[in-house]
Amino acid sequence: MSDRSLLLALNLDGAGNDPNDSANYAQEAEHAGFHAVSFSADGLLDAVQRASFSAPKTQRIALIPVIDALFTEPFHTATQLASLDIISRGRAGWILETQNDSVRAQAVGREPLPVHELSTEAADVITTHRRLWDSWEENAVIRDVSSGRYLDANKLHYADVQGKSFSVKGPAITPRPPQGQLPIIAPAPLFTDEGLQHCRLNGADVVKLNGANLDELLAQAQIASRKGAVAIDLDVYLDTATETGARRLAAQGVQATERAEFTGTPKQLTDFLTRFAEATANPGDQRRHLVHLFPGDLRVDSQVLIEEVLPELKHSNLLAPVGNTLRESFGLPVAKNRFQEAS
Repeated sequence: MSDRSLLLALNLDGAGNDPNDSANYAQEAEHAGFHAVSFSADGLLDAVQRASFSAPKTQRIALIPVIDALFTEPFHTATQLASLDIISRGRAGWILETQNDSVRAQAVGREPLPVHELSTEAADVITTHRRLWDSWEENAVIRDVSSGRYLDANKLHYADVQGKSFSVKGPAITPRPPQGQLPIIAPAPLFTDEGLQHCRLNGADVVKLNGANLDELLAQAQIASRKGAVAIDLDVYLDTATETGARRLAAQGVQATERAEFTGTPKQLTDFLTRFAEATANPGDQRRHLVHLFPGDLRVDSQVLIEEVLPELKHSNLLAPVGNTLRESFGLPVAKNRFQEAS
């Protein structure tokens, strides 16, 4: 059964350099019923900055930055993402990327990694984030005026992660985020027997799939969804009253991305999303699945999505409810603190 199983995210990379524009689009997406918006580095602002600016200007929509896991300092990104979750009151997530190019590597004094090491490096990075987010117990902040103590030191723990290319001792410098553990979305090629796993404690929560075409993407999603939550990326160029999406795509002359591409009418996109919901349906598993939409032209395609696609999805009862947190929207279990569970 596919009822109320679909999550939709809208990428806002076409909003431009003014963070107010990103926030305005995020508000529009929230009012329309999107579950999340995503941000990459755009101009002078990085993804977390753009998401953080939008956080106090929105109320329910999730905010998911895209962050490289290879050549960014895990301690810093764990702190940034925890802070975003605090600002948004539990609406933050992380789309993990591995941007394994020489320019980024050399900027931090490293070399690009061999392809076979990407999975283990991603696993080390995610383990670091997970343990840092757990390093403060829920009630570590006591604000005891009589003793002059802000923290109960016994409720702070060392992360103690020794990766192949870095080590982190911890604990974090921020309290545990409201969700406990932010949902992490990672590309399918990173999931291996020796490296990154699809699991709660030290792995990623959602497998992100790519396909050469829509049918291949659906086939992958059907198989992967048997093990847990999945996400698919989709470039969308929608028909309008004056021009087809295919014609707009051709006129832009843009270089093809690695993502699957959709061009067509709003009805055809709705039909595809229905097929995705049916392909990933699993009555015995409450986890939900994400379609991450990348508008060819944010100004044009977001309006078509808001005015024509989302109303039809709501009418068809396909959209999952928007949870109080992103974990709730995905149907993920409550993230218990590993250190408290061990005590």
